[in-house]
Amino acid sequence: MKINKKQGWMIGGGIAIAAIAVAAGLHIHYSGRWYPGSKIDQVDVGGMTYEESVQKIEDSIQSYKLKIKARDDGSMELTGKEIDLELAGEDEIKAAYDQQHEKSVLTSWMGDKNTKTKQLISYSRDKIEDAVKDSDLVTGDNGYKIIKPENATVQYSKKKKYGVLKGEVEGNTLNQEKFADAIADSVEELSSEIDITDTKAYPEVYQEPSLRKDDKDLKEMQKTYNQYLYHWIQWEISDDVTETLTPNTIKDCIKVDTANRKVSLQQSKLEDWLEKFCLKYKTQGMTRKFKTHSGKTIQISGGDYGWRIDYEKVVKQVMDILKKAPDAGDIKAYQKDPSKANKKALTTSLKPEYSHKGYRMDFDDMQNDWDTQNYSEVDLTEQKVFVYKNGKQVFSCICITGKDTPDRITRTGVYDVKEKKLTKTLVGADYRVPTKYWTRIMWTGTGYHYSSRGDWGRWSPTYYKSAGSHGCVNLTLENAKSVYELTKIGDPVFIHY
Repeated sequence: MKINKKQGWMIGGGIAIAAIAVAAGLHIHYSGRWYPGSKIDQVDVGGMTYEESVQKIEDSIQSYKLKIKARDDGSMELTGKEIDLELAGEDEIKAAYDQQHEKSVLTSWMGDKNTKTKQLISYSRDKIEDAVKDSDLVTGDNGYKIIKPENATVQYSKKKKYGVLKGEVEGNTLNQEKFADAIADSVEELSSEIDITDTKAYPEVYQEPSLRKDDKDLKEMQKTYNQYLYHWIQWEISDDVTETLTPNTIKDCIKVDTANRKVSLQQSKLEDWLEKFCLKYKTQGMTRKFKTHSGKTIQISGGDYGWRIDYEKVVKQVMDILKKAPDAGDIKAYQKDPSKANKKALTTSLKPEYSHKGYRMDFDDMQNDWDTQNYSEVDLTEQKVFVYKNGKQVFSCICITGKDTPDRITRTGVYDVKEKKLTKTLVGADYRVPTKYWTRIMWTGTGYHYSSRGDWGRWSPTYYKSAGSHGCVNLTLENAKSVYELTKIGDPVFIHY
């Protein structure tokens, strides 16, 4: 059907009249009501009268509950009564209502119609904090396990035999202040639920790891870790005996400090291993079986004869090696194929440095480290010296040893000849005595030497107890010369009662 121009005007006019009528009706209807879709802090008041809206808000406050979803299936519920929630801002509701009616209801469909008030309600912040503190999410009660956050780190892999990255643990430990803030914000909006597992919406509510697996610093730490780890340090004790510091030991001496993003060597732990290594081959001061000039077998301990690896030098040596990064290509080759050849490329071979040496290293009987054919013996009970060459006693003589007082006694033990001088001046706190045929036994000042004392005629096996030396083994001139000529540097000296 064809509509003429007059008919068109009539239809359009009718629509306009209808629209005006609808608009007028809406203005009349909503002149005493909230516009459609209106909210006051999440409370839907659309279409209500002002009085109805106030009542609904009061009802909402009275029945208010906040449900909180937390990590690891945790939850918490908080009621308005628990935090003294009350309506405090009716004036703000009225102001929002009046402001809304300054505009046409027809414009109310555009824009956000949720009015957020500043002082609509009042509540106790202290009671929110108390509720947080007492909640299972903080106390770990009622089967809720509290898990602390852990940084991503570098750890040794038994399977791969090197340091690998271990991812962070998010945990569920709350930042109580930030959690209370999140609750307070939700209460102020009269929200009925929040999900604090949403870290974008609620950042910092949970304590977070400060170092994560994809962090560049962690990858650098892994690199440093493996540079320390990939060392084999081997000491050749003899042709058939070696000792090796391996990555399996070194791994326990590497400290990974994720808080400061640092990897370092713990020298004290390395020293524990190195000390045991040094002590394993130390014979200085050990107890030895000794057959005296009388044929009696005795036990002698103490003294400074024997083997001793220089501990201080070994520690420095090892620390210097470990702090030097191996070739990156050698590391990659070993990681790909842990063969003997690739291991050898990462191995440093050393000879042990000794601060003192014995005659031989007998691994079956460590006390058997001295030259049993050439040595001297001081019998403190008999006050005599005996010298052995090529397994036979070739000389003996009387002596006077240290006076029997703590400050002058001649110490027992196994020592060695350390120095020989035809003349020497012995100096002490109360003496200065020139002497001849000095054969040093101890670095503290004890040795064989000539003593020009005029009481040799009064000698007896007990004379030393009252008229002994300052610790040295006093000899007559002729005897001192014989001992000097028959001994050599390094010969063991056994001193016993």
